Amino acid sequence: MQASDFDLEKLYAIFESSITTKIDKKKYNQFLVAYSGGSDSTALLYFANKMAKKCKIKIRAIHVNHNLNADSVDWENHCKYFCKKLNIPIIIKSINIVLKPGESIEERAREERYRVIGSHADSKTIMMTAHHANDQSETFLYQLFRGSGVKGLSAMPDFKKILNGYHSRPFLNTSKNTLMELVNFKELKYVIDNSNDNTKFSRNYIRKEILPKIKEKWPSYSSTISRAANNLADADKLNRDLAEIDIQSFLLSDDNKISTSIKNLDDYRFNNVIRFWIMKNNFRMPSLEQIYSIYLNVLNAGNDKTPFFSCSEYQIRRHNEYIEIMKPLKKHDSSKIYNWKFGENLVIPNLSVNLSWKNLEERLGYNLNKDVEVKFRGDGKNIEFSKNKNLKDYMRENKIPPWKRDRTLLIYIDEELKIIWD
Repeated sequence: MQASDFDLEKLYAIFESSITTKIDKKKYNQFLVAYSGGSDSTALLYFANKMAKKCKIKIRAIHVNHNLNADSVDWENHCKYFCKKLNIPIIIKSINIVLKPGESIEERAREERYRVIGSHADSKTIMMTAHHANDQSETFLYQLFRGSGVKGLSAMPDFKKILNGYHSRPFLNTSKNTLMELVNFKELKYVIDNSNDNTKFSRNYIRKEILPKIKEKWPSYSSTISRAANNLADADKLNRDLAEIDIQSFLLSDDNKISTSIKNLDDYRFNNVIRFWIMKNNFRMPSLEQIYSIYLNVLNAGNDKTPFFSCSEYQIRRHNEYIEIMKPLKKHDSSKIYNWKFGENLVIPNLSVNLSWKNLEERLGYNLNKDVEVKFRGDGKNIEFSKNKNLKDYMRENKIPPWKRDRTLLIYIDEELKIIWD
């Protein structure tokens, strides 16, 4: 390649506009660059640093060592050295991934990486990753072969709002070859991850075995797939807009509860709303099989049942005329008695309970200077609450769902039930 073949300034202008055209400068004050040490993230860090200097904003790199490769320590050291040369602060985080049965090492590594990176961002951070046009094609095909719907096939957006700030992929419309030209033109050092050649990993197989064949027939496949992904992203937005409209008729006062009458929607709109509702509560999108199970086994179970759907991330339970989504309930021994010591907090981790003594006195309506006992109803117990009412009646009248009844705190003072902490 001749030096004149590569237009560095033009490529940088595209990089900069991918950010400045998406967000007002007042909304961000730092870049957080995901830096693996590979060629793509090296090109990203070089341009991000160039822009940070020009705009006079803070920049940091972050390197996540997954400890999955024998060379991972060498890569980590390379990243430290390269950032030192550029005078860029770098965060090094080492993680160890524990897989559950059926989990993909690729997916778990990605999830952990984003979790770690996100923990170092705030509302004015632009997190940058080095995904390029070839990655977009790989993602599209990977999701296609998994049987993903519109959201999955819409692949990766080039810029989006996230929980902590923003996520930018400035190279998403740039080819891998162009990034290689950049690092070679500037003689930037980078590491080579030999595990990228291991085709037992799905994405590597797509990159090494499938895409070269596609390129032989359709040389412009990358831009064509990107266009299809963008069209599907628009379709996904329409789905979310429709779900936002539909859910208003079923959403209750709490976002984690919706009316069981949602089952009366047409199938495709029901599926759309359930997906939207689950994602609205910050859980992973369900598969079509899971949605069918929710419809059949929870919403259409007999009225005398207390049905629920459960997966690793969440549970959906039905009570009266609504269903509720929640994190999986932890084991709880309802026969256990807790001593709530005077002036201290009551902490019961498996019930996510952390109550102060002030909370107790506010519920009582007066000051108290002695310990109290905390009990639970327990299976089959029917505790007298007053002369004319027992605990079972109280819980039924106050619509406390069955799964919360043996987890409801019962506060005893001098062996007398004083508070039902519902």
